[in-house]
Amino acid sequence: MHGGITNPGFVAFVEALLEGRLKLGQTLRLEELCDILGMSLSPLREAITLLEAEGLIQVRKRLGVSIFYPDVKFVGGTFQFRELLESEGLRRLSEGLPSAWIDDMLHAHAAIIELARCSRQPADFVTPVRELEERFHGGFVAAFDNEQITANYQRLTQKMYLLRLLNPDAVNVVNTIRSMEEHLDIVVALRDRDVERAIEALHRHLKNVLHRLLTR
Repeated sequence: MHGGITNPGFVAFVEALLEGRLKLGQTLRLEELCDILGMSLSPLREAITLLEAEGLIQVRKRLGVSIFYPDVKFVGGTFQFRELLESEGLRRLSEGLPSAWIDDMLHAHAAIIELARCSRQPADFVTPVRELEERFHGGFVAAFDNEQITANYQRLTQKMYLLRLLNPDAVNVVNTIRSMEEHLDIVVALRDRDVERAIEALHRHLKNVLHRLLTR
């Protein structure tokens, strides 16, 4: 079995959600899911086992497959787990952090802010923003140097992106610039060797991200 989030069917399912070909809370027959994902039933069954284990679907007899719809408890729990992992990772990253990392992040975030300001629609900057977010936040977790923690964080990150489907309008120029500026608060605190201020800035950032996600 192709394990976890790298399974082709798992990847195809997530992409279909992000592209709008599948919807949160949707129920559909296995044959319909096969058509949407472009897969035959045999390899899809393997993916279904993994998706169900991750809580992303529920298989219902005579009804088919129901895609999860995150409730407030799920959203809150996901953000809480992320905050716990990233806070400790940030603390570890701050130990002996090279100045090159600080300079790289300052320049990368300034470039994204400028790109967002010059863009007419989110599609113009969504990919570079995602790449920077993964490099920035992922760097905290990489500081653990622990494969199991990294694997769990990758699953968490994937769910975080699916949560954005609750409020697609939250991904816009204004919120993107705010998010990047909140990142910079963390970077500047790290540059000043003030790890407690950096962690406070991280907590504030995640709280604001949650607020932007749930506010329409």
